[in-house]
Amino acid sequence: MGDSWEKQIAELRTDIKHMLHSQEIMQKQIRDLQKMSNMGAGGLKVLIIVGACLAAVYTWIRLID
Repeated sequence: MGDSWEKQIAELRTDIKHMLHSQEIMQKQIRDLQKMSNMGAGGLKVLIIVGACLAAVYTWIRLID
C-alpha cells in the first residue's frame, strides 16, 4: 500500500515537472510573438512616416510648379 502512494506521488511530481517545462516553453513563445508584433508595429510606423514625408515633398513640388 505504501508503494502505491509513493508511486502516485512520483508520477505527480513528474507531471508537475512536465507542466512547468511546457509553461516555460509557452512563455518563451509568447515573448517571441510579442517581440515580433512590436517589430511589425515599428515597421508600420516607419512606413507611415516615410510615406508622409514623400507625400509632403510631392505636394511641395506640385505647389512650386
